[in-house]
Amino acid sequence: MLSSEVSLACGGPPTPVLSTHKDDGTQVGIFISQEQIEQTEEWRPEDGEPPLKVSSAYKIVQEWGRQQYARYDGVNVRELSLKKYGCSDVINRWYYIVDLNPVIDGNGLWGSGNWAAVLMDGTVIGPKAF
Repeated sequence: MLSSEVSLACGGPPTPVLSTHKDDGTQVGIFISQEQIEQTEEWRPEDGEPPLKVSSAYKIVQEWGRQQYARYDGVNVRELSLKKYGCSDVINRWYYIVDLNPVIDGNGLWGSGNWAAVLMDGTVIGPKAF
């Protein structure tokens, strides 16, 4: 499994902020549009905690994951990281990338593209094939 983070081209065609190839060759990515990120609250780390607390982002993505991975017994959060939106036209906008681990029969399944982005307004964006 190889994943990559991408710098965004401002105003250009949609570019994933994170992408990978699944075992079957399908390419998937997380796409956050400039319009979506501009709707979120501006934040600078030196100003204190982010507008959406880590604990809130965790709860939101857990609920989203239960719906998205309904055929599994559950879904665990493996990693949650804070990322700055990479377009120079949009300053001080951040989001969380969450690495998810679906669970079946008590076993975590490892695979490519099991992530979600959580914007500072609580919007969850899942991966899409492209």
